[in-house]
Amino acid sequence: MNKYLPYTASELHILINELETVRNQPYMLHAAYALQSLTELALAEPEEDEEEPTIESMWGMTIPKKIIDRLVEDVAYDFNDAACNHKPIKIWGKSVSIRKANSYDRSRLSLIFSFQENEGKYTLAQDGIINLNNTSDSQANQYEAAKDEAKENRLYLRRIIKMAEDDANNGWDKLTDMEIVLYCWAMYFNKTQSSNYLDFKNKYKDYLYVNDTDIQSCYNAKAAAANRPSGFSTFSAEKVQEWNRRHNQKSKVEIISPQEADDYWYDVALKTTFAPSI
Repeated sequence: MNKYLPYTASELHILINELETVRNQPYMLHAAYALQSLTELALAEPEEDEEEPTIESMWGMTIPKKIIDRLVEDVAYDFNDAACNHKPIKIWGKSVSIRKANSYDRSRLSLIFSFQENEGKYTLAQDGIINLNNTSDSQANQYEAAKDEAKENRLYLRRIIKMAEDDANNGWDKLTDMEIVLYCWAMYFNKTQSSNYLDFKNKYKDYLYVNDTDIQSCYNAKAAAANRPSGFSTFSAEKVQEWNRRHNQKSKVEIISPQEADDYWYDVALKTTFAPSI
């Protein structure tokens, strides 16, 4: 089984229509060049009376394996020659320089296509264009990393909640300005189940001592990508801790152990201030 994953439909769209955004990514430039070469081969001789052919119209076509194999060799040779000699290469009518030419593995380029073979012919398919920079192993690692980050964000927020509600020890006063934002956002979202930032800011303005730019700089990856809050745990623990350091505000929440934070969350917070909204 090929350990590399195919390009998604959105990634193929980038290879065809937004090449300027991947100029620093040799594998994607090579994939775009290979896809262009495959298109030129497959659509070189349109049938009479056929409408102007498009890339989509070549999926499902069959081409002899030996022709595709030779194409792959030629594409790799041309791409490596351009990279090694600092020459531009023409892709989709644009002259493109291959940046970071030493950052890709030349031996991988022969794996760019993975089409079904039958009787010496390949059937062209959209999911046969292979992302040589992305393996199933790396995807699994990314998934595990995302899970670990979500766990860290959740723990950090629970520590903040426990400290904020520790009135006996003036816990609220021990939070940094950004940690107060996290507590207020958690309260707001729990009550409203809404990610309306303007409404949140209006309701909690008396407790927010930092500006919008700083708050948004601490969003987790999902919220940052959407450029808006995203759910209960909208903030990144790592980014908040970095904000604390930059602003010389020392966080004290780490004195609360993970067990204490979880126990307080389940035994107290979920039954009082963070009881599920009905």
